Amino acid sequence: MAHAENSWAAFKAAVAEGADAIECDVQGTRDGVLVIRHDLAIGDRLVAEVTAAEIDAMEAGSVRLADLLAWAPGANIGLLVEVKDPDFAVPIGNLVASSPWCDRIVIGAFHGPALRALKARTPQIRTSLMMGSVVAPEHLLQLVQAYHADGVHLCWEARSPQPHRLLDAAAIGLLRKAGFIVTLWHEERESELRALVALCPDAICTNTPAILRRIVDRHATRAATTHELAANDF
Repeated sequence: MAHAENSWAAFKAAVAEGADAIECDVQGTRDGVLVIRHDLAIGDRLVAEVTAAEIDAMEAGSVRLADLLAWAPGANIGLLVEVKDPDFAVPIGNLVASSPWCDRIVIGAFHGPALRALKARTPQIRTSLMMGSVVAPEHLLQLVQAYHADGVHLCWEARSPQPHRLLDAAAIGLLRKAGFIVTLWHEERESELRALVALCPDAICTNTPAILRRIVDRHATRAATTHELAANDF
């Protein structure tokens, strides 16, 4: 990773490298400010126990969700907002729902009940159930439906040396046919990225967007060429 995660430098680099969306982690401070941060603790205290000003003093350049929402439209970049602390799911949903960029934002969480509560209050936002456990596609479908999510974000990168073998195009097809967005895990290995692109999900997470962009564009070109050749056969 060339830049610190959840930093302005990383977000701007993602745009420059052709990413369609940025994944970010959001938590709330003691004074209710929604900050972009992965780790639940800062020093020896929880983020929820400190104020936004204290975070700014401890870590210069920290990003706030409100600032990221204001910046994204100008950068023409979508956002995948992960709720790190379920206690702040509803405030995150409220802020996203008030953004004119709402239709380019997806809110994800591992905490299904928090997603369901968020969706009940702000039905116009899109949500994605994050799943670390490897389960059958039929079970995934049941879980997404139970939590009223709009999609599923599979986080299986550590579940196998070659995680693309944990599912197939039929599994993704089942979820997409039911109307759900399918997002796949973080992957940086080019061979694995090629295999994931071939499965035709809606999104893939990576810290190497330039490489993924090249693979996606090549795949699209081949698919268009194949379609043209098939059409010429008639």
